[in-house]
Amino acid sequence: MRIYVIRHGESETNQRGCYTGWMQVNLTEKGYEDAKSIRPLLQNVTFDRIYTSDLIRAKQTAETAIPGCTYEESPLLREYGMGTLEGQPAANVTVKNRDFTPFGGENLELVRARVQKFMEEVTKTDAKNVAVFTHAGWMRTVASIILQTKITKNVLHCGNCAVAILEVANEKWQIHSWINR
Repeated sequence: MRIYVIRHGESETNQRGCYTGWMQVNLTEKGYEDAKSIRPLLQNVTFDRIYTSDLIRAKQTAETAIPGCTYEESPLLREYGMGTLEGQPAANVTVKNRDFTPFGGENLELVRARVQKFMEEVTKTDAKNVAVFTHAGWMRTVASIILQTKITKNVLHCGNCAVAILEVANEKWQIHSWINR
């Protein structure tokens, strides 16, 4: 199975440098252009299944990158829940070890559990090619699980509409490619 994991295009809160988390925010015009720019990478792949986070920016990216697609929404694909920090300028707040629990959000263990649950569920399908539209924190977490190491923002860049191509066979996951535009 080959899984194309795609981060959403630039959102309104990305543009303003704010924490977004589970906020429902739209793509910017640049975000739509980001999504259009990955069409050539995806257009020749026949996707057996397409999944998207239930957050609007991921759905807008899927609809733009693969026009006319039908997808399944999953809250397992959400970004870190950031609690009361959502919508706040990221430069004004220091968060240690991606732990948003003091603010009513999630920590790495909670996000990791969601990501692993999705990984288990997707491997139970008979799909050959899967597209997953999600978020930067989710992408870094799946890479962390596969590589069995801690991965931070400073170690692995995950730009808007980055595409990670993962492969899984016999329950063994590997990263095939990581493409930042």
